Amino acid sequence: MKQNTRLSVFIPDSFLAETKDLKLRTSKIGVLGRALAVFEVDDVVVYKDLTVQDEKKEGDGDFIAEVLSYMDTPQYLRKEAIPIKSELRHVGILPPLRTPHHPSSSEPKMGEYRKGFTVKRNKKGTYVDIGIDQLAFCKEQLTVKKIFSFKIEKLSKKEVIVTPDEPDDIYWGFKTLSTNKGLKNSLKLVNPDLVVETTKYADTIDSIFNELKSKVENSRSIAIVFGGPYSSIGENLESSWDLVKVNTIPNQGTATVRTEEAVISTLAIFNIL
Repeated sequence: MKQNTRLSVFIPDSFLAETKDLKLRTSKIGVLGRALAVFEVDDVVVYKDLTVQDEKKEGDGDFIAEVLSYMDTPQYLRKEAIPIKSELRHVGILPPLRTPHHPSSSEPKMGEYRKGFTVKRNKKGTYVDIGIDQLAFCKEQLTVKKIFSFKIEKLSKKEVIVTPDEPDDIYWGFKTLSTNKGLKNSLKLVNPDLVVETTKYADTIDSIFNELKSKVENSRSIAIVFGGPYSSIGENLESSWDLVKVNTIPNQGTATVRTEEAVISTLAIFNIL
């Protein structure tokens, strides 16, 4: 994917409908989170699946988003930034992302970018936890108890000075949003140039590869939408966006393809488009 192309993935809140076991549900989201990071997805949007009228799935969208946000948060910030909840008791089984914004070393470097949690502020600026032995200082008054991206501008034993900044040449994780809205209304929040609808009832990827490649190359914002475990996408997206429907798993050997499997298969193809 081009560096100036923003890639969004849309997942239904019915994603977890097949299992009620909290540990399995957490693990399932972990597979999804890893795929998003591997293929450098910028945004993941959890929308309301209007084809499933099940009160039991109420709140699932927020839970999916919460676990994905936990995965994207660097380990050194999780204890401060994410409140303890019983629903998150199995997050220890989640695989680490090992992305650039999850540094493995606590030793800071001059010019390095890090995620930081704003701890407190005074008239001169804001103290920030960037995962090192001392609090860094930012000469701007930022909202406290929030995560921002920073660049280390000064590094000494006495002080570490940072400024709000984010790299534009390396992958910096994914942003997560649970909309509690249907797919159409959720897409409006991103307003993509191109919408790719994945369904086994569409033309296979090999038959429209060149057409899709051309559309991808001419798009600055792409949304790939996935259906739930019980049905394809229920809303008609025709005429609202430049829309391509595609079957990214031709000749599937199983009766059904799980959403996380479809995500991995589809993003692998877009990785080479």
